[in-house]
Amino acid sequence: MVYDVIVAGTGPAGLMTAQQTSKFGLKTLVLEKRAAVTDSLMGELVTDKALKFLRVRPDSEYIGNKFTSIVGESLDTGSNIVVDRTLLGNSYLLDEDRCQELMRDRALSDGAEFRYGARVKSVVIEGKSVVGVKYNEDQEARAGLTVGADGSFSRVSETAGFTHPKWLLSYGYRFKLTNCKDVDPNVAYFFVGKDVGLGYLWLYPRSESEVNLGIGRVPSSKENWKKLPPMQDVLRKYMKTHSETQNAKIAAVNGGVVPCAGIIPKFTDAGVALCGNSAGQVSSIVGGGVTTCFHAGQVLARHAKRMADSNDFSKRSVEKYEKEYRKSKLASNITNTGKGMWAVSKYAMFNDPIAAAEIVLGQLDAETLNELIQGHASVATYMTLITDFLPMVSKIGLGYMRAIAVSGL
Repeated sequence: MVYDVIVAGTGPAGLMTAQQTSKFGLKTLVLEKRAAVTDSLMGELVTDKALKFLRVRPDSEYIGNKFTSIVGESLDTGSNIVVDRTLLGNSYLLDEDRCQELMRDRALSDGAEFRYGARVKSVVIEGKSVVGVKYNEDQEARAGLTVGADGSFSRVSETAGFTHPKWLLSYGYRFKLTNCKDVDPNVAYFFVGKDVGLGYLWLYPRSESEVNLGIGRVPSSKENWKKLPPMQDVLRKYMKTHSETQNAKIAAVNGGVVPCAGIIPKFTDAGVALCGNSAGQVSSIVGGGVTTCFHAGQVLARHAKRMADSNDFSKRSVEKYEKEYRKSKLASNITNTGKGMWAVSKYAMFNDPIAAAEIVLGQLDAETLNELIQGHASVATYMTLITDFLPMVSKIGLGYMRAIAVSGL
Protein backbone atom coordinates (compact mmCIF):
# COMPACT_ATOMS: atom_id res chain seq x y z
CA MET A 1 0.00 0.00 0.00
CA VAL A 2 1.25 3.48 -0.87
CA TYR A 3 0.24 6.18 1.60
CA ASP A 4 -0.21 9.86 0.93
CA VAL A 5 1.85 10.73 4.01
CA ILE A 6 4.19 8.86 6.34
CA VAL A 7 4.91 10.63 9.64
CA ALA A 8 7.94 9.46 11.62
CA GLY A 9 7.60 10.42 15.29
CA THR A 10 4.76 11.24 17.67
CA GLY A 11 5.91 14.37 19.44
CA PRO A 12 3.75 17.50 19.17
CA ALA A 13 4.84 18.15 15.56
CA GLY A 14 4.27 14.61 14.34
CA LEU A 15 0.93 14.20 16.08
CA MET A 16 -0.37 17.56 14.87
CA THR A 17 0.70 16.75 11.31
CA ALA A 18 -0.99 13.34 11.47
CA GLN A 19 -4.12 14.78 13.06
CA GLN A 20 -4.47 17.35 10.30
CA THR A 21 -3.52 15.20 7.31
CA SER A 22 -6.00 12.51 8.34
CA LYS A 23 -8.61 15.21 8.90
CA PHE A 24 -8.02 16.30 5.29
CA GLY A 25 -8.70 12.74 4.13
CA LEU A 26 -5.10 11.79 3.34
CA LYS A 27 -3.98 8.19 3.83
CA THR A 28 -1.63 8.67 6.77
CA LEU A 29 0.77 6.21 8.40
CA VAL A 30 2.44 7.15 11.70
CA LEU A 31 5.58 5.32 12.83
CA GLU A 32 6.69 5.53 16.47
CA LYS A 33 9.73 3.73 17.89
CA ARG A 34 8.29 3.65 21.41
CA ALA A 35 5.40 1.57 22.72
CA ALA A 36 2.95 4.50 22.99
CA VAL A 37 2.61 8.18 22.10
CA THR A 38 2.87 9.13 25.78
CA ASP A 39 6.30 7.56 26.31
CA SER A 40 8.20 10.64 25.14
CA LEU A 41 8.75 13.93 26.95
CA MET A 42 6.65 16.78 25.56
CA GLY A 43 6.94 20.39 26.71
CA GLU A 44 4.34 21.68 29.10
CA LEU A 45 4.34 25.44 29.68
CA VAL A 46 2.26 27.17 27.01
CA THR A 47 0.08 30.21 26.34
CA ASP A 48 -3.34 30.71 24.75
CA LYS A 49 -1.84 30.26 21.29
CA ALA A 50 -1.05 26.59 21.92
CA LEU A 51 -4.57 25.95 23.19
CA LYS A 52 -5.96 27.52 20.02
CA PHE A 53 -3.84 25.23 17.83
CA LEU A 54 -4.86 22.25 19.94
CA ARG A 55 -8.54 23.30 19.97
CA VAL A 56 -9.04 22.85 23.71
CA ARG A 57 -10.51 25.13 26.36
CA PRO A 58 -8.51 26.51 29.31
CA ASP A 59 -10.86 24.77 31.74
CA SER A 60 -10.68 21.39 29.99
CA GLU A 61 -9.12 18.16 31.26
CA TYR A 62 -6.13 18.76 28.96
CA ILE A 63 -4.88 21.65 31.11
CA GLY A 64 -3.06 20.67 34.27
CA ASN A 65 -2.78 24.14 35.79
CA LYS A 66 -2.92 27.88 35.11
CA PHE A 67 -0.25 30.31 36.33
CA THR A 68 -0.59 33.97 37.26
CA SER A 69 3.14 34.70 37.26
CA ILE A 70 6.52 33.27 36.35
CA VAL A 71 9.63 33.87 38.47
CA GLY A 72 13.24 33.72 37.30
CA GLU A 73 15.54 33.21 40.28
CA SER A 74 19.15 32.44 41.17
CA LEU A 75 19.69 29.31 43.25
CA ASP A 76 22.94 30.80 44.52
CA THR A 77 21.96 34.33 45.57
CA GLY A 78 18.15 34.43 45.55
CA SER A 79 17.99 37.44 43.19
CA ASN A 80 14.93 37.22 40.96
CA ILE A 81 12.65 38.73 38.34
CA VAL A 82 8.86 38.31 38.39
CA VAL A 83 6.95 38.30 35.10
CA ASP A 84 3.21 38.52 35.76
CA ARG A 85 0.28 37.84 33.44
CA THR A 86 -0.04 41.52 32.44
CA LEU A 87 3.19 41.01 30.47
CA LEU A 88 3.11 37.31 29.69
CA GLY A 89 -0.61 36.75 29.18
CA ASN A 90 -2.20 33.50 30.29
CA SER A 91 0.22 30.65 31.02
CA TYR A 92 -0.87 27.04 31.29
CA LEU A 93 0.61 23.70 32.23
CA LEU A 94 -0.46 21.08 29.72
CA ASP A 95 -1.38 17.57 30.75
CA GLU A 96 0.91 16.33 27.99
CA ASP A 97 -0.19 12.69 28.13
CA ARG A 98 -3.82 13.60 27.59
CA CYS A 99 -2.92 16.09 24.86
CA GLN A 100 -0.89 13.49 22.99
CA GLU A 101 -3.70 10.95 23.34
CA LEU A 102 -6.19 13.55 22.11
CA MET A 103 -4.26 14.17 18.89
CA ARG A 104 -3.70 10.45 18.38
CA ASP A 105 -7.40 9.68 18.86
CA ARG A 106 -8.42 12.43 16.46
CA ALA A 107 -6.06 11.04 13.84
CA LEU A 108 -7.27 7.48 14.40
CA SER A 109 -10.91 8.52 14.11
CA ASP A 110 -10.13 10.06 10.72
CA GLY A 111 -8.43 6.92 9.44
CA ALA A 112 -4.75 7.30 10.31
CA GLU A 113 -2.77 4.13 10.98
CA PHE A 114 -0.31 3.94 13.89
CA ARG A 115 2.53 1.42 14.18
CA TYR A 116 4.44 1.28 17.46
CA GLY A 117 7.85 -0.24 17.99
CA ALA A 118 8.64 1.00 14.48
CA ARG A 119 12.16 2.45 14.52
CA VAL A 120 12.95 4.31 11.29
CA LYS A 121 16.34 3.32 9.87
CA SER A 122 16.49 5.42 6.71
CA VAL A 123 14.51 7.02 3.94
CA VAL A 124 14.00 5.22 0.63
CA ILE A 125 15.28 7.20 -2.35
CA GLU A 126 14.45 6.58 -5.99
CA GLY A 127 16.08 8.89 -8.47
CA LYS A 128 16.26 12.20 -6.63
CA SER A 129 13.08 11.78 -4.58
CA VAL A 130 12.33 10.28 -1.18
CA VAL A 131 9.53 7.74 -1.65
CA GLY A 132 9.24 6.25 1.84
CA VAL A 133 11.17 4.79 4.76
CA LYS A 134 12.79 1.59 5.94
CA TYR A 135 12.12 0.70 9.56
CA ASN A 136 13.08 -2.00 12.04
CA GLU A 137 15.09 -4.74 10.36
CA ASP A 138 13.55 -5.25 6.95
CA GLN A 139 10.23 -3.43 6.78
CA GLU A 140 9.44 -0.69 4.31
CA ALA A 141 6.59 1.78 3.81
CA ARG A 142 6.03 4.14 0.89
CA ALA A 143 4.27 7.46 0.52
CA GLY A 144 4.11 10.55 -1.63
CA LEU A 145 5.42 12.64 1.29
CA THR A 146 7.65 11.46 4.12
CA VAL A 147 7.59 13.67 7.22
CA GLY A 148 10.56 13.58 9.58
CA ALA A 149 9.16 14.54 12.98
CA ASP A 150 11.52 12.15 14.74
CA GLY A 151 13.39 14.56 16.98
CA SER A 152 16.80 16.13 17.33
CA PHE A 153 18.60 13.00 16.11
CA SER A 154 16.24 12.48 13.19
CA ARG A 155 17.00 9.47 11.02
CA VAL A 156 14.83 10.93 8.29
CA SER A 157 16.87 14.13 8.34
CA GLU A 158 20.24 12.41 8.40
CA THR A 159 19.55 9.84 5.69
CA ALA A 160 17.79 12.37 3.44
CA GLY A 161 20.92 14.52 3.49
CA PHE A 162 19.85 17.52 5.57
CA THR A 163 22.51 19.26 7.65
CA HIS A 164 22.26 21.12 10.94
CA PRO A 165 24.52 22.07 13.89
CA LYS A 166 23.89 19.08 16.14
CA TRP A 167 26.37 20.16 18.78
CA LEU A 168 24.17 22.99 20.09
CA LEU A 169 21.61 20.84 21.87
CA SER A 170 19.95 21.11 25.26
CA TYR A 171 19.80 17.88 27.24
CA GLY A 172 17.20 17.57 29.95
CA TYR A 173 15.48 15.50 32.62
CA ARG A 174 12.18 15.92 34.39
CA PHE A 175 10.85 14.46 37.63
CA LYS A 176 7.13 14.28 38.26
CA LEU A 177 6.85 14.73 42.02
CA THR A 178 4.02 13.89 44.39
CA ASN A 179 3.66 14.36 48.16
CA CYS A 180 4.99 17.93 48.03
CA LYS A 181 4.06 20.42 50.74
CA ASP A 182 2.67 23.97 50.64
CA VAL A 183 3.41 24.61 46.97
CA ASP A 184 1.98 27.82 45.51
CA PRO A 185 0.13 26.45 42.46
CA ASN A 186 -0.14 29.89 40.85
CA VAL A 187 3.59 30.47 40.25
CA ALA A 188 5.99 28.75 37.86
CA TYR A 189 9.73 29.04 38.49
CA PHE A 190 12.89 29.10 36.38
CA PHE A 191 16.20 28.85 38.24
CA VAL A 192 19.80 29.49 37.22
CA GLY A 193 22.84 28.48 39.23
CA LYS A 194 26.39 27.19 39.18
CA ASP A 195 25.28 23.57 39.48
CA VAL A 196 22.75 24.04 36.67
CA GLY A 197 25.33 25.25 34.15
CA LEU A 198 24.36 26.83 30.84
CA GLY A 199 20.62 26.30 31.06
CA TYR A 200 17.96 26.41 33.73
CA LEU A 201 16.05 24.36 36.26
CA TRP A 202 12.28 24.65 36.27
CA LEU A 203 9.50 23.96 38.74
CA TYR A 204 5.94 23.82 37.39
CA PRO A 205 3.29 23.13 40.04
CA ARG A 206 0.40 20.87 39.09
CA SER A 207 -1.27 21.43 42.47
CA GLU A 208 -0.30 22.27 46.06
CA SER A 209 1.19 18.79 46.43
CA GLU A 210 2.39 17.90 42.91
CA VAL A 211 5.04 19.54 40.74
CA ASN A 212 7.09 18.91 37.63
CA LEU A 213 10.76 19.54 38.41
CA GLY A 214 13.15 19.57 35.48
CA ILE A 215 16.50 20.74 34.18
CA GLY A 216 17.85 21.60 30.73
CA ARG A 217 21.52 22.18 30.01
CA VAL A 218 23.57 23.12 26.93
CA PRO A 219 27.21 21.92 26.89
CA SER A 220 29.27 25.02 26.10
CA SER A 221 32.37 22.79 26.00
CA LYS A 222 33.38 19.27 27.02
CA GLU A 223 35.56 20.65 29.79
CA ASN A 224 32.77 22.75 31.28
CA TRP A 225 30.31 19.87 30.99
CA LYS A 226 32.58 17.48 32.90
CA LYS A 227 32.94 19.97 35.75
CA LEU A 228 29.19 20.07 36.38
CA PRO A 229 27.30 17.60 38.57
CA PRO A 230 24.96 15.14 36.78
CA MET A 231 21.60 16.72 36.03
CA GLN A 232 19.55 14.24 38.04
CA ASP A 233 21.82 14.95 41.03
CA VAL A 234 21.03 18.67 40.66
CA LEU A 235 17.31 17.89 40.76
CA ARG A 236 17.72 15.69 43.84
CA LYS A 237 19.76 18.40 45.56
CA TYR A 238 16.98 20.89 44.89
CA MET A 239 14.46 18.49 46.41
CA LYS A 240 16.54 18.09 49.57
CA THR A 241 17.21 21.81 50.06
CA HIS A 242 13.67 23.13 49.57
CA SER A 243 11.02 22.48 52.18
CA GLU A 244 8.17 21.97 49.72
CA THR A 245 9.94 19.03 48.05
CA GLN A 246 11.99 17.48 50.89
CA ASN A 247 9.51 14.65 51.41
CA ALA A 248 8.35 14.43 47.81
CA LYS A 249 8.21 11.15 45.91
CA ILE A 250 9.40 10.75 42.33
CA ALA A 251 6.44 9.35 40.42
CA ALA A 252 8.03 9.42 36.95
CA VAL A 253 11.28 10.36 35.20
CA ASN A 254 11.58 11.53 31.59
CA GLY A 255 14.47 12.76 29.48
CA GLY A 256 14.82 14.54 26.17
CA VAL A 257 16.97 16.57 23.80
CA VAL A 258 16.03 19.96 22.32
CA PRO A 259 17.86 21.81 19.49
CA CYS A 260 18.99 25.33 20.41
CA ALA A 261 20.55 26.68 17.22
CA GLY A 262 17.38 27.90 15.53
CA ILE A 263 15.79 26.68 12.30
CA ILE A 264 18.12 24.56 10.17
CA PRO A 265 19.29 25.90 6.78
CA LYS A 266 16.99 23.66 4.72
CA PHE A 267 14.26 21.22 5.75
CA THR A 268 12.47 20.20 2.54
CA ASP A 269 13.35 18.26 -0.59
CA ALA A 270 11.58 16.12 -3.17
CA GLY A 271 9.17 13.84 -1.31
CA VAL A 272 10.36 14.77 2.18
CA ALA A 273 9.83 17.48 4.80
CA LEU A 274 11.03 17.92 8.37
CA CYS A 275 8.84 19.21 11.16
CA GLY A 276 9.41 20.07 14.83
CA ASN A 277 12.71 19.43 16.60
CA SER A 278 14.24 17.81 13.52
CA ALA A 279 13.85 21.14 11.68
CA GLY A 280 14.94 23.25 14.67
CA GLN A 281 11.45 24.71 15.05
CA VAL A 282 11.96 25.40 18.76
CA SER A 283 12.27 28.62 20.74
CA SER A 284 15.93 28.33 21.66
CA ILE A 285 16.19 30.39 24.85
CA VAL A 286 13.45 28.70 26.86
CA GLY A 287 13.34 25.42 24.94
CA GLY A 288 9.65 25.89 24.18
CA GLY A 289 8.60 23.84 21.20
CA VAL A 290 4.98 22.86 21.74
CA THR A 291 3.36 25.92 20.17
CA THR A 292 5.91 26.19 17.37
CA CYS A 293 5.57 22.48 16.59
CA PHE A 294 1.77 22.67 16.54
CA HIS A 295 2.02 25.59 14.13
CA ALA A 296 4.54 23.85 11.86
CA GLY A 297 2.43 20.67 11.79
CA GLN A 298 -0.64 22.59 10.68
CA VAL A 299 1.25 24.46 7.97
CA LEU A 300 2.79 21.23 6.69
CA ALA A 301 -0.54 19.38 6.68
CA ARG A 302 -2.16 22.06 4.51
CA HIS A 303 0.63 21.74 1.99
CA ALA A 304 0.49 17.94 2.14
CA LYS A 305 -3.17 18.20 1.14
CA ARG A 306 -2.23 20.43 -1.79
CA MET A 307 0.54 18.04 -2.86
CA ALA A 308 -1.72 15.00 -2.69
CA ASP A 309 -4.53 16.71 -4.60
CA SER A 310 -2.15 17.62 -7.42
CA ASN A 311 -0.04 14.46 -7.07
CA ASP A 312 2.99 16.72 -7.02
CA PHE A 313 5.63 15.88 -4.40
CA SER A 314 8.48 17.47 -6.32
CA LYS A 315 11.20 19.52 -4.68
CA ARG A 316 9.57 22.76 -5.79
CA SER A 317 6.16 21.67 -4.53
CA VAL A 318 7.38 20.53 -1.09
CA GLU A 319 9.49 23.66 -0.76
CA LYS A 320 6.34 25.80 -0.65
CA TYR A 321 5.77 24.53 2.90
CA GLU A 322 9.21 25.74 3.95
CA LYS A 323 8.75 29.12 2.29
CA GLU A 324 5.41 29.76 4.00
CA TYR A 325 6.72 28.60 7.36
CA ARG A 326 9.80 30.83 7.27
CA LYS A 327 7.60 33.89 6.64
CA SER A 328 5.60 33.32 9.83
CA LYS A 329 5.98 35.34 13.02
CA LEU A 330 6.78 32.23 15.04
CA ALA A 331 9.61 31.33 12.67
CA SER A 332 11.00 34.85 12.98
CA ASN A 333 10.93 34.55 16.78
CA ILE A 334 12.78 31.22 16.59
CA THR A 335 15.44 32.76 14.36
CA ASN A 336 15.93 35.67 16.76
CA THR A 337 16.18 33.49 19.86
CA GLY A 338 18.47 31.11 17.97
CA LYS A 339 20.92 33.93 17.34
CA GLY A 340 20.70 34.82 21.01
CA MET A 341 21.48 31.26 22.03
CA TRP A 342 24.48 31.15 19.70
CA ALA A 343 25.77 34.30 21.40
CA VAL A 344 25.23 32.83 24.87
CA SER A 345 26.96 29.56 23.98
CA LYS A 346 29.95 31.35 22.45
CA TYR A 347 30.14 33.70 25.42
CA ALA A 348 30.18 30.72 27.80
CA MET A 349 33.35 29.43 26.14
CA PHE A 350 35.23 32.51 27.34
CA ASN A 351 33.41 33.61 30.50
CA ASP A 352 31.22 32.45 33.34
CA PRO A 353 27.60 32.54 32.07
CA ILE A 354 26.24 32.25 35.62
CA ALA A 355 27.97 35.49 36.61
CA ALA A 356 26.30 37.17 33.65
CA ALA A 357 22.95 35.65 34.60
CA GLU A 358 23.31 37.13 38.08
CA ILE A 359 23.85 40.57 36.57
CA VAL A 360 20.81 40.13 34.32
CA LEU A 361 18.61 39.05 37.24
CA GLY A 362 19.79 42.04 39.23
CA GLN A 363 19.41 44.70 36.53
CA LEU A 364 17.01 43.62 33.79
CA ASP A 365 13.35 44.55 34.19
CA ALA A 366 10.59 41.99 33.65
CA GLU A 367 9.15 43.63 30.53
CA THR A 368 12.48 43.62 28.70
CA LEU A 369 13.19 40.05 29.77
CA ASN A 370 9.82 38.94 28.43
CA GLU A 371 10.47 40.63 25.07
CA LEU A 372 13.84 38.89 24.75
CA ILE A 373 12.43 35.48 25.66
CA GLN A 374 9.58 35.84 23.18
CA GLY A 375 12.01 36.85 20.43
CA HIS A 376 10.30 40.10 19.49
CA ALA A 377 12.36 42.78 21.20
CA SER A 378 12.16 46.13 19.42
CA VAL A 379 15.02 48.27 18.16
CA ALA A 380 14.32 50.60 21.08
CA THR A 381 14.78 47.71 23.50
CA TYR A 382 18.13 46.76 22.00
CA MET A 383 19.26 50.41 22.15
CA THR A 384 18.24 50.52 25.81
CA LEU A 385 20.20 47.35 26.50
CA ILE A 386 23.29 48.79 24.83
CA THR A 387 23.02 51.92 26.97
CA ASP A 388 22.02 50.35 30.28
CA PHE A 389 24.30 47.35 30.00
CA LEU A 390 27.45 49.13 28.89
CA PRO A 391 28.91 48.79 32.42
CA MET A 392 28.01 45.09 32.35
CA VAL A 393 29.74 44.62 28.99
CA SER A 394 32.86 46.24 30.39
CA LYS A 395 32.68 44.05 33.47
CA ILE A 396 32.17 40.84 31.52
CA GLY A 397 35.07 41.64 29.24
CA LEU A 398 36.42 40.45 25.94
CA GLY A 399 34.54 37.16 25.86
CA TYR A 400 31.19 38.90 25.48
CA MET A 401 32.48 40.92 22.54
CA ARG A 402 33.84 37.77 20.93
CA ALA A 403 30.44 36.13 21.35
CA ILE A 404 28.67 39.01 19.61
CA ALA A 405 31.22 39.02 16.79
CA VAL A 406 31.04 35.26 16.22
CA SER A 407 27.24 35.15 16.31
CA GLY A 408 26.67 38.19 14.14
CA LEU A 409 24.03 39.79 16.33
